[in-house]
Amino acid sequence: MFKKLIVLPLVLFSSLSFANYEPTQQGGFSGPNTDVELSVKQALEVKDDTTVSLTGHIVLSNGGEDYWFEDKTGRILVEIDNHVFKNQTVTPEMLVTIVGEVDNDWSDSSVDVDALTINL
Repeated sequence: MFKKLIVLPLVLFSSLSFANYEPTQQGGFSGPNTDVELSVKQALEVKDDTTVSLTGHIVLSNGGEDYWFEDKTGRILVEIDNHVFKNQTVTPEMLVTIVGEVDNDWSDSSVDVDALTINL
C-alpha cells in the first residue's frame, strides 16, 4: 500500500510535466565552414571529391540537371538536382554561390552541387 502511495504521485506528476511539452525548433549553424572558396579555374585543378564553393553565374542549361557555371576565370559544367533550387528561379544575371563536390572524369571536371544561394 505504501509503495502505491509513492508511485501514484510520481506517475501523475510526470504525466502532467509532459502534457504541456512543446518541442522547440532548432536552427542550424551560421558561421565559417570548411568549404573551400575557389574560382572556376582553381576548381578545375583540384582532386576528385573535393568540396568547393564557387561564386558566379549559371549561364546556360545543358539539358536535364546539367548547367554551365561561369565566373571571371572560366566555365565549368555543374549538376544541380531540381530540389537544390528550392523553388527559386535563377537567371544568368543573378550572382549565386554553389557548394558541391568536384567530379573528375577522364577528360573533364564538373561539380555535383549540394547547395545554391542567390547573392543579393
